[in-house]
Parts: sequence; C-alpha cells; structure tokens
Amino acid sequence: MLNKHELQDLFYIQHQLTDNLLTDSGLRTFASVLNKNLDTDVYIFDRFQDDLIYADQKIKKDSQFTDYIKERKLKRKDTAFKCCRVEIFEYQYQWQGEEYKELQLDMGKEEKVGILAVTNYQDLGEYEYRILIVVANSLAVKLHQNELVSELAQKCSSELIEDIINNRIDNESEIIQRGKLANWDLSLNYQLYLFSINADKNLSTDDAYYFYEIKERIMQKLHTLLQKEVFRKYILFSYEKDIVLLINYENETEVDNDDIELIKEELNKKIDKFYFNIGAGTYIKEVSQISESYQQASYVLDFLKATERKNVIYRYNQLGIMRLLWKLNQDELKEFTIEYLAKLIEYDQGNSTEWLDTLGVYLEEGGSIQQAAKRLFIHPNTMSYRVKRIKEILGINLQDQEVQLNLHAAYKICKYILEDDLDI
Repeated sequence: MLNKHELQDLFYIQHQLTDNLLTDSGLRTFASVLNKNLDTDVYIFDRFQDDLIYADQKIKKDSQFTDYIKERKLKRKDTAFKCCRVEIFEYQYQWQGEEYKELQLDMGKEEKVGILAVTNYQDLGEYEYRILIVVANSLAVKLHQNELVSELAQKCSSELIEDIINNRIDNESEIIQRGKLANWDLSLNYQLYLFSINADKNLSTDDAYYFYEIKERIMQKLHTLLQKEVFRKYILFSYEKDIVLLINYENETEVDNDDIELIKEELNKKIDKFYFNIGAGTYIKEVSQISESYQQASYVLDFLKATERKNVIYRYNQLGIMRLLWKLNQDELKEFTIEYLAKLIEYDQGNSTEWLDTLGVYLEEGGSIQQAAKRLFIHPNTMSYRVKRIKEILGINLQDQEVQLNLHAAYKICKYILEDDLDI
C-alpha cells in the first residue's frame, strides 16, 4: 500500500501530466517525468514494435543502440507488476555476450498505440511502478492525440489529392497554397513512385481492416526510411489501394535510383508475407504534371501484374513501344489485334493449345528457335514444328521483319493492354 506522501506525489505527477496534455507538450516532456522520478532511460516503440517513436537523447547518442535493438535475443519474460488491468513485464535480453534488462508495458487498453520501455533502472517498488503506469496512460492519450491530428490532416488533404491526381487544377498557385496546409511543398520538382502492396500465397488483401493495418504499417516505415535514410523532402500519401511517394530531386539527372532500391529492400525486410511492385512515372517539374506521372506509374503496375513480375521497380520509360500503344484508342487496338491474331486465338480456343504464347516467346527471342525452345522448356524440333504450324494458321511469312513487328505489337496489346477483352 502507498503511504500518504506517496499518494500526494502521485496525485501531483498526474496533475502535471494533465497540464502537459492540455498545453500540447512533446513526448520528451512526458519521458522526463520518468527520468526524474525513476532515474531511468526511456524509449517508445510504435505498436508494431518496428520503429522508435521516441528515445532519450542519451539513447540516441549511443551509436550501438540501433544494433542492440535489431540483434538482441529474448531470454526471459516475467511479470514485474500488475495493477488496474495493466501489466508491466521485465524482459531479459542477451546481446554481444552481455545480459540486459528492460521494463515494458503496452500503452492503451482497448487499442494499443505504442510500447513504453525503460532501461538502466534500479529495483522498483509499488510507488515507482504506479508512476510508470500513470506516465504510460498519459503518453497513450498523447499518442492518440497525435494520431487524431494526423487523421484530420489526411482528411483535409483528401480533396487536394483527388484534385491533383485527376488534374483538376484551375489555378496552380492556389493548389500550392492548399498543399502548405498539408505540409506539402508542391512548388518543388519530384520523382513519383507508386507502390502496390501484394500478398504472398495463402494471404489475401480482401480483408479491409487487415489490409488497412498493413498499409498503415508500411506508411509508418516509409516515413522513417525517408527521414533517417534518404534525407530528402518528400510527399507521401495513400490513394485507393496503392501508396504514392514523391521524392524531391532538383533536376532529373539528380534522381538517385539507390534511394528507391534501399526503400524496397528495407520494406521487404520489415514487412513479412507481402511483396511490393513499384512503378515510376516521369519526372515532375510542376504540380500539373503529377496527374500524368501518376497515370504512367499506374500503367506500369498494371503491366507488372499482367507479366506476373514480383518485387520489382519498373520505370515508365522502360516500357518502350508499350508507352505508345497505351495511349491509343481501345477500339483501334482491338481491331489491329484481331486483324493479326484472331485466327491463332481461335485455334488455341478450339484445340486447348497455347500457341499464342509460343509466338510471343518466339518474337521476344528475335526469331531464335533455340532460345525460344529453352524458355518454353521444349525440344527445338517441337519449337520448329509449332512455328511452322503458326505460319500456316496465320498465313504469314515470319521471316518478314515488318510482319514480325506488327505481330509483336499485336501480341503485346493482346497480353498487356486488352488482356481478355477481345470478344473473339
């Protein structure tokens, strides 16, 4: 049981923390209460226990702390104190041959908003544990406040995002001013990247809440990477099922591909059971170009999905002739494709064959029987027979370069633009 003086002190601390909340103090102010009363070091994890939300200056200056967090091995976990539906655990870790102890407790009862950890502490009694609980509760409220502010900013920016993505820009200077309300500098030059989030086998992104949780976790990780590893101004927001990232580079020649490679590698390390395709649009010199760059990156992601590629970064300028075909009228594309490939598609449908893909591989390999056979895992003689039959079905000369060019274009349109929308 606490004595009268301890209860008074606890009440005073609670009152002080309430004032801190009302004056919108920072996390350091709350942590200082623990530094002062428990003589301990403090850090705070996000609720996924992936990234640090806060760490004392002493911890930040310790160059080995990041390695300790990444490499430590849990040896033991015990309940240190339990009261009022709150449980404080003592964790025993091993790192580089030494043992380390920490106290940790979840912040938030119904919904966890973070994990509070204290290190370098002496033996604590009930009074000290209750101080830890009181501070944790106040920190939970503070983090929840921060989250509400973030959500409000997101809602305020939703209309702005729709206007930018759909190029509803009548006055560029007005859009730039609106961007300032969301802390975006839309007057700068940017390289746009579009992230698609894809689940591995046996997982589904159809569960809306689960997908939202994963997406939120990815957004948090991206913010951390951009602030701590890339060190450039950026704009990051969610749009539909994807994530849009704009990184500031003063000119196009300055765009550093290593930045986006690093981001992809770190996401793969941190986010289990998911992979990311990243489409890059063209370089943006003014806010009115964001919409077109976004559409280009979106088309790149469609192309990667159609070609069944995983975990890749692909740029719009890598699409070659597909960049031109994508902009043409769909009816004209259908007419062109049917003119060149209808007979072969009908043959495949009637005979349960896949000779359209055989033709595609043959054309992609520059007419090489040997290379095409190798890719299809068939004997060269079998490949030669298929090519002969394809010539007969289509009534063409496959040695004619112009015929090859037209067939290749028709194949790309069929596979990557129209897909199953041919109505043959």
